Amino acid sequence: MISNIILLFFGGCLGGFLAGLLGVGGGLIYIPLIGLLLSQQHGIQSDDIVKFTLANSFGLVFLSGVSGIYRQIKLNVYSFKNSLTIGIPGAIAATSMSYFIQNGNWYQKDKFQIVFLFFLLISIANMIFGKKNEPSNTHELSKSNVLIQIFVGLFAGIVVSLSGLGGGIVMVPLFRWLLKKPIHEATSLSLSIVPIIAIVPIIQYLIAPNVPQLTQYGYHFPQSGFMVWPYFVPMAIGVIFFSSFGQKTAPKVSVLWLRVIFALLSTIILVKTIYEIFQ
Repeated sequence: MISNIILLFFGGCLGGFLAGLLGVGGGLIYIPLIGLLLSQQHGIQSDDIVKFTLANSFGLVFLSGVSGIYRQIKLNVYSFKNSLTIGIPGAIAATSMSYFIQNGNWYQKDKFQIVFLFFLLISIANMIFGKKNEPSNTHELSKSNVLIQIFVGLFAGIVVSLSGLGGGIVMVPLFRWLLKKPIHEATSLSLSIVPIIAIVPIIQYLIAPNVPQLTQYGYHFPQSGFMVWPYFVPMAIGVIFFSSFGQKTAPKVSVLWLRVIFALLSTIILVKTIYEIFQ
């Protein structure tokens, strides 16, 4: 049990740091780690593993995003209008899709892994082959590309609900491609939108009825709906401490290294996911 707590804490630290650095919410770390512990230590069904994994990942990416917003407000760079223009459509899409996932058994572990794999491939390709964008005029973009921003929000909301990644894995590439934002600006905006998209699905998972009770060695794990507190709390502490550190580090890291780190991390998770699918 102690070893699990330590592992979860360091997983939260790494995920929080990467969330602040790359704007991807840390889901690349949270999802494999939570899924591994659930599958190894609890006898629950495939579709329930997905719901538990999504619920706890949502909570953690939400904390990463809140930390990001707080720092942006302190630096006077938080764009309330852009965050809402993208975040509200994303929240609607994520809420709707999460409802259908929770109230059915159609979205099982194999489908979850395939969706996860698909978006990893998109992110890796974008970070390796994407062009370096010039600085953009955020004020002009907010007026001339509202429809594109709404589309990005809707797409990100669907990705959040299906993958638990926080949406940044799609938003960052799309911000760079469609809105022509430089990577530092894209990651910052992505991180600020995550809490808006994630908040309602978190509540849905917290109050979900008929949730299996997790046990281990006869001990009942404290949980609220699909949120498992012995897993969530150690990771949340790590996220809170290291998300801010990642944000402070990001401006000091070159665009090339940001892209390399993102691509390498995604590739590691990609290989692991492919292995699990064929197993």
